Amino acid sequence: MTKETLILTAVHGDEAFSIPIVEKLKSKFNFDSIVANPQALTENQRYLEADLNRSGPGNPDSKLLEERLAFRLIQTGSEYQQVIDIHGAESDCGIFIILGDPNWKNIELAKNLDIGKVVLWPGLLPTGPLCQFIPNSLEIQCGPKNSPQVAQDLEKVLNSFFEGETRQEPQQFFIVTGRLSGLDPKGFKDFEEASVDGIKFFPLFPGLYPGIACCMMQKLNNDLSF
Repeated sequence: MTKETLILTAVHGDEAFSIPIVEKLKSKFNFDSIVANPQALTENQRYLEADLNRSGPGNPDSKLLEERLAFRLIQTGSEYQQVIDIHGAESDCGIFIILGDPNWKNIELAKNLDIGKVVLWPGLLPTGPLCQFIPNSLEIQCGPKNSPQVAQDLEKVLNSFFEGETRQEPQQFFIVTGRLSGLDPKGFKDFEEASVDGIKFFPLFPGLYPGIACCMMQKLNNDLSF
């Protein structure tokens, strides 16, 4: 029998902010949760041997802890009707959704969350984020991750989701189209339109990845076309 909802926290060990929020909501609602990388959480490190959120589909026989964890988490997540993977960032990006596998079922799941920005980030490599490999799943990205206001907003979003309330926030859809290197990331801000060499785009995660100024996105129309 397929279970209903699973929430993943601390896929990165330095993103513990969502754990108390999820534990609080479990006293009100019926869902399951997993602290995804408890060893990295204990060390307050992003990961110990490999980035867990770049280790899908995983390998049960790998020598690397995170690759073994990725395999188990994907297998477990596949038993649920819907999986929400909560992440946190240092940047002032607010709360938005990432779809690692932007199929229509995952888009419909995103529409059930009262979150205004949805980023389609299709996996182009054989390895990648957990939600690229877990059916009916998405990431909620929050930043700054240690902001009390962001934590409060996340709790409100999840509470509304489990209450089955109608979404109030109109949604905008974006798609990641590439990465920009060789420039100072300080010139870019999440979701604020920018232009380089006459090319207009919307930045995402400026300065987050070494050697990359930002990821580049295009905004989609309401029918998800360019």
